[in-house]
Amino acid sequence: MLIQGLIVMLIGMATVFLFLGIMVILMNSTAFFMKFFPEEKHSVSPKTEQKPGLEEIAIAVAAIKKSMKN
Repeated sequence: MLIQGLIVMLIGMATVFLFLGIMVILMNSTAFFMKFFPEEKHSVSPKTEQKPGLEEIAIAVAAIKKSMKN
């Protein structure tokens, strides 16, 4: 009974060790291949970054005042 438990434990530990080894190899190979495909940097143009106008600010202030009265 004790020998069977040790065998199951060793099989389980070997399985986990094998899985972790494969995972490390895959992660390192992915990092190696990603060097050849650099990520393109997207710049934010001023047109897409809009600041709230006076109308939106006035609406927000009116909504806050109305909610504070109730």
